[in-house]
Amino acid sequence: MNNYEAVFIFMANLDNDAQEKLVNEIKGIITKLKGEVEQVQSWGKRKFTFLIKKQSEGIYCLVLFKLSATVVEKIENIFKLNDSILRVLIVRRES
Repeated sequence: MNNYEAVFIFMANLDNDAQEKLVNEIKGIITKLKGEVEQVQSWGKRKFTFLIKKQSEGIYCLVLFKLSATVVEKIENIFKLNDSILRVLIVRRES
């Protein structure tokens, strides 16, 4: 398994319960695909330099996890289908 970090941008209108539910959904998908979530950090709400899906701000969240390289693209596509997630960027971390 490789180490990865993902930065998610959620819709700015999500309340704390909806954010927590979304983070738990993300963790569930990672663990379902035999991954391991190491850490989750909320970076809070920030304004964008340009509009993303007609939104001017969003809530940033960092997730550090371990996952097999063969399912990273699949997991990224799953996250992109969620309407509450504006953007996701997954990069491999050095061990």
